[in-house]
Amino acid sequence: MNLNMNLLHDQALSYAKSYLKAESDLIAVLQEIESCRGYRELGFKSLFEYGVSSLGLSEAVTYSLITVARKSRQVPMLQEKIRSGDITLSNARRIAPVLTAETQEKWLDAASTLSKRELEKEIARENPNLAITERVKPVTQERLELRLGISEKLHQELKRAQEIVSSKTKKPASLEETLEALAALFLQKEDPVEKARRARPARKVSDPKKREIPAALRHLVRLRDQDQCTHVQDGKRCEDRKWLDIHHIRPVSEGGPTMLENLTTLCRGHHQLRHSSRDELAEMLGIQQSLSG
Repeated sequence: MNLNMNLLHDQALSYAKSYLKAESDLIAVLQEIESCRGYRELGFKSLFEYGVSSLGLSEAVTYSLITVARKSRQVPMLQEKIRSGDITLSNARRIAPVLTAETQEKWLDAASTLSKRELEKEIARENPNLAITERVKPVTQERLELRLGISEKLHQELKRAQEIVSSKTKKPASLEETLEALAALFLQKEDPVEKARRARPARKVSDPKKREIPAALRHLVRLRDQDQCTHVQDGKRCEDRKWLDIHHIRPVSEGGPTMLENLTTLCRGHHQLRHSSRDELAEMLGIQQSLSG
């Protein structure tokens, strides 16, 4: 081995140690940030959003770090194994669903000695539901590959649905066509925006003095906001369309009316963020008033 290669090898070893330490240190910092919900002070609704939007990490890496950070609170040795280089971050994430304080010796040893394939087999043997990871993979610009595991019961239900769709269309239905029919039927029946479109307009949709939001007014808010969080940060609207709340922009306690103009749709994270920011402001004003008094 020539002198240059020895030097490059030494540099690689040094950087690898720094990299492993940095991963472990980042996990520790994320634990602290989550513990005090510090991401909210920086204007982020969740630790995940903070990792992707502020730290510039990929969604996959952020998910792995958060998963491992949370599991490391229960099993501190996991973080030590990452710091020492015995276990990679990806393997730490793989064993997180089956790792407990009672089973840590078994799984920490497996994660540090087995190959990726062998480790996945062991995890699948322990918990068959983890054998297939849900994944959506782009194939072309307009086609995706969906991969997931399903129960035998669901498989039989899908086959029956496929038979019904085939009978209705008078031609053999593919599984994709069956899923399209099921999704269309479910959304027509359960999508809040579709429900709002079908709702009959009421003569009176609001009572400005009441906190409770009437169903007719909820329909108007959903139609206007399209059942999507309206929080905007750095010029980009939040894309969340699940776990949504209707929020009084000006609180009822401060005279805010229960009217369409004073209502907006927020995801649970941004709703909590708005209230925590308001509480902090109120606390600050209270301290200032106390000092001035």
